[in-house]
This record gives sequence, structure tokens and C-alpha cells, in this order.
Amino acid sequence: EHKAESLFRSSAAQGNSNAQYYLGVIEKKRDNPSEAFQLYQAAASQGDMAALSALAMYYHQGDVVREDDMEAVRIATVSARLQNANPRANLVLGHYFAFGGGGLDRSMVRSVHYLKRAIGEFDLNPDTTRRYAAALINISSSYYPECATPPSGDNNFPEALFWYRRAIAQLTDAEAMPFVESYESKIKETCAYCYKPLGTDKPKCCIECKAVYYCSRECQAADWKAGHKKDCVKSLKKRLRATGKFNGL
Repeated sequence: EHKAESLFRSSAAQGNSNAQYYLGVIEKKRDNPSEAFQLYQAAASQGDMAALSALAMYYHQGDVVREDDMEAVRIATVSARLQNANPRANLVLGHYFAFGGGGLDRSMVRSVHYLKRAIGEFDLNPDTTRRYAAALINISSSYYPECATPPSGDNNFPEALFWYRRAIAQLTDAEAMPFVESYESKIKETCAYCYKPLGTDKPKCCIECKAVYYCSRECQAADWKAGHKKDCVKSLKKRLRATGKFNGL
């Protein structure tokens, strides 16, 4: 390990951007953020994509350098344009579109777009998944403000609930837990297809997403055709299994 680090340092001193970036990662893990930042800067000046996105996070979080939303957005935008599948750059842009700032107007649609890119690269840390879930909920709520649950085929709640549950499983998430508890209680009250009160009878639950309940198998089958097939996380779980990153939720 020491020999490998020595080789990295020799290569970094000669201006190798990959070596500079990986040394930055090493220093950050050692809790030396200032040294890591300088190495990321050196690598980023040569166009290293990973180093650019790391710098965007520094300016976003105000770690070592003064928090600078405009600079975070600028760097993340450059990084995302040069490498679409850059999880950290997309996470930064998704955050600023969700809340506004850094010269960007608030847009939940664009927030979902960038956060989905981060998720698409299976950047599955709890912070990313929770932010993505929150953006999905906000979009549904803005389109259907009077509906407790959006109509099948246009319902983001099953996917949002999936990511919230995952965030809670990975990290006790104080922000996610109240929503999950409230929604899980609410969805058991009425049939997702015919809206009949479910009462005390044991309802039929979608075993894939566990985000919709029905009064009968007939309603469940009808709702699948009406649009739940699109809303359900069945295909998402299949993709995660293929990557080995499915944790059973």
C-alpha cells in the first residue's frame, strides 16, 4: 500500500491528473481536507472529471473553502456537460434546482432530471436517494395538489417510497421517517383503484413496491393495466439486482 502511494506521489509530482485525484481521495480519507482540496484543484485544472465534481462538492458544502453556491454550480455544470454520468456533479445540480440558488431558479422537474442521473449511475448513498425521493414527491404534489395519491400511470409515490425506505435502512433518516410512516398508514385506508374504504379486511398489497393496496385481486389487476405497471418499482429492483446493489427493500 505504501509502495502504491509512493508511486502515486511520484506520478502526481510529474503532473499526472489521475494520480493527483487519487492522492486527493487518500488525503480526504485521512481527514486532511486541505491537502485533498489542493490535489483536486491540480487535477481539475487538467480537466479531470472526478476532481471537478469533488471541487463542486467542496464549494457546495463550504468545506475548507468558503461556501460559494455560484462556483459550485459553475463547476458542477462544466463537469456534467463534459461527463453526463457524473454522480456528484448531478447531485449538486439536483440540489440547487430543488431549492434554488447558485444562479438557478427552483425547478423540481430539473431537480429530478439531475438527481435521476445520479441515481442512474447507482450513486446510492442515503443523501442522494433521499433528495431524489423528496423531489419526486414535490413534483407529484405540485401536479395533483388536491389528491392524496396521484392517479395510476402518473404516480411517483411508489418510487419515492422505495428510495426513502432505502435511505432509512442505510441510515436512520429523520427527514424520511415521518413521510414514510404517514404515507404507509394512509395507503392502507382506501383501494388504490376503486377508492373503496378498506376497513378491517386484510387488503391486497402490491408485493413489489408495497406502496398501493387493493380491496380485491380484480382491482389490483385492473390497476396494473391502468398504469401501476409504469409506477411500480419492479423493473427498478430488477436493474439494481443486476448491479448487485439491491438490498432487499
